[in-house]
Amino acid sequence: MNTKTKEILDDVKDRLMDAAEHRNIANSERLLSVGAGAFILYTGITCLFKSPLSALAEITAGGFLLLRGATGYCPVKDSVCPNDGVTLADRHMEG
Repeated sequence: MNTKTKEILDDVKDRLMDAAEHRNIANSERLLSVGAGAFILYTGITCLFKSPLSALAEITAGGFLLLRGATGYCPVKDSVCPNDGVTLADRHMEG
């Protein structure tokens, strides 16, 4: 692997770890986000040549939902409710 690729992968890994440390959505919400994101992403990819503009919007939304579910962090929720994070007690109860 060349150095530029390694740098990019390390940066992505650091960002995912940082987002996981600042988690603000519950596990059930994460699961729903991943499921919906995968479905919307798949729908966007399959319709890419039929209607490119709406397909790109679906791909973007699906990718965001997948990232949100994978990391447990939602920047939109953080900006709307900055003090409404998942507490330590919630993390232990969810498993």
